[in-house]
Amino acid sequence: MNKGENLIWAYLSMKKGTYDNDYYFYEDGTILHHYDRSMTKCDIEEHVNSSDIIESEKKKILDRCESECNHEIVNQIKKILEFK
Repeated sequence: MNKGENLIWAYLSMKKGTYDNDYYFYEDGTILHHYDRSMTKCDIEEHVNSSDIIESEKKKILDRCESECNHEIVNQIKKILEFK
């Protein structure tokens, strides 16, 4: 994470019940994906674009955001995800 970035919200999930599959959304529109690929390949972090996230995953992220966050944050996440 860069020093100037401010976190808006974090989607914390587990893929297949064992592996992390988290997304961190920042005010500047960047998305950090933190995930585990296997038991030996874990804690991978990479910046991704909205287009790198499949639509079904975007829907899960947005559903969680709507249940946890206020309207303003939901709108920011929609904009970052380019959710239609």
